[in-house]
Amino acid sequence: MDANLFQIIGFLLAAYSVVANDSLQTLGTYLSSNRERTPKSLQMLFICGVAAAVMLIGWSLHPSGGGLADPAWGRLDNFPLPDNVNWVYLLPPIAVLALTQWGAPVSTSFLVLSAFVPKNSTSLLLHSLTGYLMAFAMALVVYGALMWLLERTVLCSPLENRKVWLALQWISTGWLWSQWLVQDMANIFVYLPRELNLSSMVAATLMLCFGLCVLVAIGGGPIQGVVRNKINTGDLRSATVIDFLFGCVLFWKASISTFPLSTTWVFLGLLAGREIAIRWRLHPIDRQPLKTVLGSDVFKAGVGIVVSLAVAFAIQPLKALG
Repeated sequence: MDANLFQIIGFLLAAYSVVANDSLQTLGTYLSSNRERTPKSLQMLFICGVAAAVMLIGWSLHPSGGGLADPAWGRLDNFPLPDNVNWVYLLPPIAVLALTQWGAPVSTSFLVLSAFVPKNSTSLLLHSLTGYLMAFAMALVVYGALMWLLERTVLCSPLENRKVWLALQWISTGWLWSQWLVQDMANIFVYLPRELNLSSMVAATLMLCFGLCVLVAIGGGPIQGVVRNKINTGDLRSATVIDFLFGCVLFWKASISTFPLSTTWVFLGLLAGREIAIRWRLHPIDRQPLKTVLGSDVFKAGVGIVVSLAVAFAIQPLKALG
């Protein structure tokens, strides 16, 4: 693999920071519902197994000849690798790490990819906002019309058929996790050459799996608070429905476009629509003000966008100075 030291460090930082922040949307409900229920070693094996399969399958499906192939499912076509990747390109994943430690759900697609091609910032931002509204509307309709019945049952009855629901929740998590990997691998592999050989791809996969194991070991980190303060996200039945619906949205997006999408904003829209629909239906049961539950998420996500803009547009001037 023809990559300099900053590219390798950038890849490692991005691999951990992007997954740690986006664990909110992909693995958040899984980690919450399996906490103190499933051994962490088994969780690690499951998550890493799905990741390795999706990454290597994607690499094999996008060959470019000579034993080389695209590692990011064709989602870096509009983001060419700069001629000189130096220290300034390490700022985006460092910013993601800082925002994650604060518990802010930032659009890693916007923050990381915009630093490489600033002119794509507008398109990425519009994708983030429209994705949020689309998921918000879908959740309002789905939960408001039907799924609130499941949530009412969850609130009022103990979990029965635990083994069945546990199996369904693992299947839905695997479905969602695989679709997220298809969408967001571009945020990580943007630091590496657009074509990798098999040995380089295997090495990159092992590095990512190591970061995933660390993530599971610490239980998801501060970003998990965004999931845990929502109604019943720790229940297997609720977690299963959330993961399945979000996976379906990402699958549909991946089917119609290869342009990177801010999955974080789509997930926040899904959670917000779900929360409003459930609280409206279950008002006598839970009277906690919506602004308390959703206001913090929106504020932190807004701060994430501001930081993303600042970092993205500072890269090129700093690169010129460096």
